[in-house]
Amino acid sequence: MVTIGDAPRVLRSRFGAVVVEAFIAVTVLVAATTWGAWYWNQSLALGRHPFFYQLYFEPAVMLACGKGFVVAQPQIPSMGRFLAEQTDTFDCADIPANAKLGTDGMFQGAYRYLMTSVGLTWKFTRISWRTLGPLAGVLFGITIAAAYAIFRLGMGRVLSALLAWLLSVSTLHVTNLPHILDYSKAPFFLLVIFLMGLLVRMRPSWRGVLATSVAAGIVLGIGYGFRSDPLIAVPAFVLTLALFLDARWRERLRFAAGGCVAFLATFFIVAAPVIYSVQRTWNCQWHTVIIGLGNGFTHDLQLEPAAYDWMAGVTDEFVAVQATSYAARLNPGIKPIEFCSPEYGDVTRGFMLDVVRHSPADFIVRAYASALQMVQLPLRWRNPPMLHLAVDYYKIRKAVTSRAPEAGVFLVVAAVFLITASSLRLGLFLVAFLLYFGGYPAIQFGNRHFFHFEFITWWAFGFLLQQAVASGVALVRHDPRAFPSPAQLRRAALVLSAVFVSLVTSLWLARLYQHASLAPLVDAYVKAEREPLIAPMSDGVYRVAALREKPTRPETADLVEIDVNEWQCPAGSVLKFVYDRSRFGFAHDVPLNPAQPHLTTRIAVPVFFGFQGVSVADAKPECIAGLQRITHPERFALMPALVLRPGWEREPLHQSLIGWGIEPPPDE
Repeated sequence: MVTIGDAPRVLRSRFGAVVVEAFIAVTVLVAATTWGAWYWNQSLALGRHPFFYQLYFEPAVMLACGKGFVVAQPQIPSMGRFLAEQTDTFDCADIPANAKLGTDGMFQGAYRYLMTSVGLTWKFTRISWRTLGPLAGVLFGITIAAAYAIFRLGMGRVLSALLAWLLSVSTLHVTNLPHILDYSKAPFFLLVIFLMGLLVRMRPSWRGVLATSVAAGIVLGIGYGFRSDPLIAVPAFVLTLALFLDARWRERLRFAAGGCVAFLATFFIVAAPVIYSVQRTWNCQWHTVIIGLGNGFTHDLQLEPAAYDWMAGVTDEFVAVQATSYAARLNPGIKPIEFCSPEYGDVTRGFMLDVVRHSPADFIVRAYASALQMVQLPLRWRNPPMLHLAVDYYKIRKAVTSRAPEAGVFLVVAAVFLITASSLRLGLFLVAFLLYFGGYPAIQFGNRHFFHFEFITWWAFGFLLQQAVASGVALVRHDPRAFPSPAQLRRAALVLSAVFVSLVTSLWLARLYQHASLAPLVDAYVKAEREPLIAPMSDGVYRVAALREKPTRPETADLVEIDVNEWQCPAGSVLKFVYDRSRFGFAHDVPLNPAQPHLTTRIAVPVFFGFQGVSVADAKPECIAGLQRITHPERFALMPALVLRPGWEREPLHQSLIGWGIEPPPDE
């Protein structure tokens, strides 16, 4: 029968095996830490400029100077220059004796443990952006060591060490290291994934379950103080306890109850300072989720966009204005809402959940698209992280991956199939794992949010290679028990087919619901009363008079419609929404298609104070057929941007995969 390697021997009682495992893990940790620190320093030496919100790091400086986790009010001028990277170092003597230090106005509590780690690093080196190499190296080393441990759950030591090395020189992985804020979540994610793997692989006992649960609570509690992303692993760990332990269901429920109490209690105790700060001063977690709604992320997910777009801007300010104006339409007379305040957290959560209620199918297909992309990661980002570094290795890697650019999906499916044949419980765990952790990066689909999941496909590759070797040995020994039986293979095929059908059916039902939910909104846009806007041409812009005399708080949104004769517009042209310079990132660009039929395209977009008009470069007057304003925009709680081209009535009101969603993009 197929088994999951010889792992994990660390669970065996033999002292020698434990010593060997510990020695290899420590060796991997030290080697990866050294390599990570060297890469950080070398990147800076080459003039690369990592960005990790350096302006936030005043509490880290204060900690290094022995002042505690505080900020100065007002900020010390030399501190401002250091945080803005106008100077590379900071001298603690620049903090005046009479400086007012405290926590008033401090929002960095959400990153308390990261700030503390940076502060301690500076305390033992010097306060400089160039001295964070040791911290970056430690984070990198823990990540690679945790990856080695995960690999050991499915294969032998030699293969696990080799795959850990391959991951450590991955372009995608290494190039994210200098961006220390985003990279810092990686070790915590991989450590808790390893602990989840231990839970499902071991025969549960109270000692084992409670110890693993407490360890997971500590890991995620600390990780939450580095970056909020590890919070997504909390429900995953609870579900692992409840559904996938190797025990009868009554026994499993007892273990799950005890494990959940230990896990959640430990997490809340360890993360308490961070949780308190988030609730009081920095409630921006839903804000980051909303950013991920934009069409730019839709393109990266290899999805065909629909006629609507929930985010017609690309900046934090636009998201804040969009969400707070939504709240004002629902509750006229609402008071001003401060950015990232507790009230802002409530508003952004309400806005996001309303979008989900109207378009659940899009969130499902985005999760599917993300999961498909995750299993392709080792086949992307083929160029070397440094031009002079191991050139021959990266040439070979690029040549190999170019020949099988879509192999990741097949490797992962094959591994899941074999494991399901061996153990239905483990197979379903892997399916749930892939859907959950593979799908969640769709929230904001950028490689800084998902680089740490590259290990998934490496694990599948290593597992299949391990099984191929084991099968060869079994053939030589004429041992038929080493192979799954036809009945087991049929069962695995039926189970995975049922999973696939369930996923497709769920998406189909969600799309039926979504069409019924969105159609009235689109229809209300189409039938709404309008008034023409006078827009004379000036400097290539059809300029409209100010729709609002002054900004409101929260801001008031207007809905404008631009009627475009696309066949009259230049090839490759873009309809630009023009704002004044104070509103960077509010401008919404709509690509035009001159191949459209000779009928008018209706483009409706919410606009805010500072909107000046629209333009199409080098266009004839016939390109823009008219500008109008919907007279009572306050009737629309949700205001998506709409692009209604001829025949839009027959187009689906949902996003869909382009092909299978696994075609490789150009080299990163």
